[in-house]
Amino acid sequence: MRICEVMDRDLTALSAETTLSEAIEILTRHRVSGLPVVDGAGRVVGFISEKDIVKAALPGYFDYLQDPSFIPDYGQFQKRLKKIGKDPVSKIMAKEVISFSEEDSDFYVAITLIRNHLKRAPVVRDGILVGVVNRADLLERIMLEEESPSFA
Repeated sequence: MRICEVMDRDLTALSAETTLSEAIEILTRHRVSGLPVVDGAGRVVGFISEKDIVKAALPGYFDYLQDPSFIPDYGQFQKRLKKIGKDPVSKIMAKEVISFSEEDSDFYVAITLIRNHLKRAPVVRDGILVGVVNRADLLERIMLEEESPSFA
């Protein structure tokens, strides 16, 4: 199956100047874990995810801790999240974006998403955003296809 048969054609995307607070609001409203970042021509220039935002709001030493449960909570996370909320998404977005072509196979997309620990990725035509594919839609489409009767 080609990925164009599975992809979501909703072209909700962010600009590089969108603030992180605005990005959180848009991610929440659309109930998605990440969104492409595009330039004025619709070219994908980045991708921002909930994970990127949460990681940016955590203290710098977080990566070095095996078990952070001993650290007291003084509202650090909330304070840092509010502070970075004014920053543009370009400050923390992934600039090297894994994207797919409409003609890519579901098998290739599934393997690439899993190997790169991605939930969602943009689908592009000549660098221009034409859709987004995510693991849940991929699974749902394949399962529905198996359940539908064949009239061959």
